[in-house]
Amino acid sequence: MVNSHRLCGLLLLALARPAGAQPTPQEWENPLVLDQNKAPGRASFMLYDTPAAAAANDYARSPYYQSLNGPWKFNYVGRPADKPGEAFAQAGFDDKAWRSIPVPSNWEMQGFGVPIYTNVAYPFPKNPPFIDGKDNPVGSYRRSFAVPAGWAGREVLLHFGSITGYAVVWVNGQRVGMTKAAKSPAEFDVTPYLKAGDNQLAVQVTRWHDGSYLEDQDFWRLSGIERDVYLWAPPKRTIGDFFLKTDLSADYRQGQFGATVALASYAGAPAAAGRLTVEVQDAAGRTVWRQQQPVAAGAPAPRSAAPSKTCGPGAPSSPTCTSACSRWPTPRATRWP
Repeated sequence: MVNSHRLCGLLLLALARPAGAQPTPQEWENPLVLDQNKAPGRASFMLYDTPAAAAANDYARSPYYQSLNGPWKFNYVGRPADKPGEAFAQAGFDDKAWRSIPVPSNWEMQGFGVPIYTNVAYPFPKNPPFIDGKDNPVGSYRRSFAVPAGWAGREVLLHFGSITGYAVVWVNGQRVGMTKAAKSPAEFDVTPYLKAGDNQLAVQVTRWHDGSYLEDQDFWRLSGIERDVYLWAPPKRTIGDFFLKTDLSADYRQGQFGATVALASYAGAPAAAGRLTVEVQDAAGRTVWRQQQPVAAGAPAPRSAAPSKTCGPGAPSSPTCTSACSRWPTPRATRWP
């Protein structure tokens, strides 16, 4: 009798363990992994070769910009188990049977899957952070591109304005990085992955992921590469980010302006010293003030700042009508492991 009770207890224990065990999370179900190899967030801007082009602020007028919008090859499946393997990211992969999809777009608006509108109810079975693999669509994208010859010696960054879903990016069959943050840019340094001639770009987007549990809001659920995609090519030493702040004096008659500029240095950047110039123009294109600060050779550059001054009617005409601060961060190649 004792032995039979012991046997029953062992059987119950063996049955209970699998029932309570959780599966090993996939990367799209792991909230500890938000992204991979993404560049730090920055202000929206483009580099130009002339002041007139910069004033027009038309990205297409920059010789350092190349749009990747347009038709991409596309494959849609209803669950991750049916998605193509990583071989689809290789240049030699046969995608002749794939459909075409415009980028940017949401794939539900192009006839793939179903757009979902919901408020407080999740559009998938709740089991955070896991996602039911039976209904979790995956879209796989491919297109090729060539890097302009004039970009030799510059860094090349790949910019996605927004991808909704868990997205993995490959260039020439090599995994570049990953992002889960929708409605915000994702940018990757693809310089080490490029080659002369045609390059193969591939992106795979999984509709639901651990971050989808944070989106229990009143809006349409749509998926895919939904904002502009482009390449841009900054020099090895460049403006990496900036923050401009405007204010008014206490009597509301004079304007106050401040600028914080972050300089970036990529691998292979020249060690020569330089100058950082901040300039403000009026609506007619006339320079109302201009300030320069030296940038020391190498990195980091010395940090310096001037107190905010006022600019406006009655204010003295002076190039110090701003506060400006510069810093030289460590090379991005080491900041983005």
